[in-house]
Amino acid sequence: MDRLEALELRAARADELPAVLSLIALAFLPLAARLPSRPTALDETEDSLRQRLRAGGRIHVASRQDALLACMITAPLGATAAECKRVCAHPDWQGLGLGKRLMLHGEARLKQQGVVRVQLATRASMPANLRFYQALGYRVVAEEPYPAGIADLRIILEKQL
Repeated sequence: MDRLEALELRAARADELPAVLSLIALAFLPLAARLPSRPTALDETEDSLRQRLRAGGRIHVASRQDALLACMITAPLGATAAECKRVCAHPDWQGLGLGKRLMLHGEARLKQQGVVRVQLATRASMPANLRFYQALGYRVVAEEPYPAGIADLRIILEKQL
């Protein structure tokens, strides 16, 4: 059986915020040891997620049998643009195409809402992420240094929907 069979792509429910935080931690915590600075995704809290939702954001999830397997957060950047953050999959589900399916799902929902441009960022120290987003049609539009003492670059990418 295909592991992605019976996959549900949908908005997270309010009662799933603790599970979203657990998923983010499982996905981002292993990166902390190899990145020049701690991933800011690990600073998310239930309150910060609720605040994102109140500000018009949405948490998209991939689930199977009520288990959250992947998530991404989208937030408005004006009337026709959005930002995408915290794209991640459970470590046991990485490399199977789940992230791509969730990204395409999220982009389709954004397009239905009138969004024509999506922006996201990754680190130069994460070249696999950069390749992943570029394979989805995102292009680099800017590079920003991290604060002094952090040897990394923030790579900003955009995609026209």
